[in-house]
Amino acid sequence: MTSKGERAVDHQYFIRAPPDVVFRAISDPRMLTRWLCDEATLSPKKGGRYSLSWTGGPTHTGTVVEFRDGERVSLSWTWPGVTLRGTVFSLSVEAKDDGSLFRIGHAGFPRLEEWADLYGGAEWGWTYFALNLKSVLENGHDLRSRYDG
Repeated sequence: MTSKGERAVDHQYFIRAPPDVVFRAISDPRMLTRWLCDEATLSPKKGGRYSLSWTGGPTHTGTVVEFRDGERVSLSWTWPGVTLRGTVFSLSVEAKDDGSLFRIGHAGFPRLEEWADLYGGAEWGWTYFALNLKSVLENGHDLRSRYDG
């Protein structure tokens, strides 16, 4: 839950894929590289470590805050080179009709000017990556350009 003094990314998307397939895509390092990042490690347990890297871009590392098998993964989130406090990034899935409801949450952005660019980037970035996950799972097509990075 977000306090009055904070902003949070809170998006949901319907994906025409079974919940177990979507969960594997958000929790298996090999699958994370198909739609999100170029290199990934993730220890699937609370307190485990993770690393997500983009070629020519940042590497995010931290702790698995929550891991509910088949349902939810939450990660501590910091920005390399940024001295601001961290936030919590969450991905979850549940059965919905003939597919899955995929949710992205990224909480803990203070309503301060020095956080505005990070919050805006998170809103834009997580929308882009969620739509890429939907494309990969529904059509087998990665929307990321090979010319990025």
